[in-house]
Amino acid sequence: MRRAFLTLLIGLGFGALGGAIFGWYVPIQPASTKIDQLHPDYKADYAVMVGAAYAVDGDWDMVQVRLGRLAEPDPAGYIALLTEQYIAEGRNPDDIRNLARLASRFGYTTPPMLPYLPPTPTLNP
Repeated sequence: MRRAFLTLLIGLGFGALGGAIFGWYVPIQPASTKIDQLHPDYKADYAVMVGAAYAVDGDWDMVQVRLGRLAEPDPAGYIALLTEQYIAEGRNPDDIRNLARLASRFGYTTPPMLPYLPPTPTLNP
């Protein structure tokens, strides 16, 4: 029994030592992907994050740069369709609100988006 336990400990020690040596000398290769190569669900998540950043900082130039990374032929149309899809699916209202603001800034406003947009001030004559 004692001999089997000692053999097990020595085996585990050699295994740990071998793993440490292997990990030390074999470099890790980073995996990188461009945003335009992401799965559509992750592209949508990225667009939602861009909308959230725009809601915080209001930097329209940065929005255009970030959405340009998606390599969509029509970023404005993509945001508008994504907004309506999120509305139809009953997604998070904050996400929908941020996407609706982006779509509105691009000039796309549809009736389903109106409840998620801030009210526009009216002038009293």
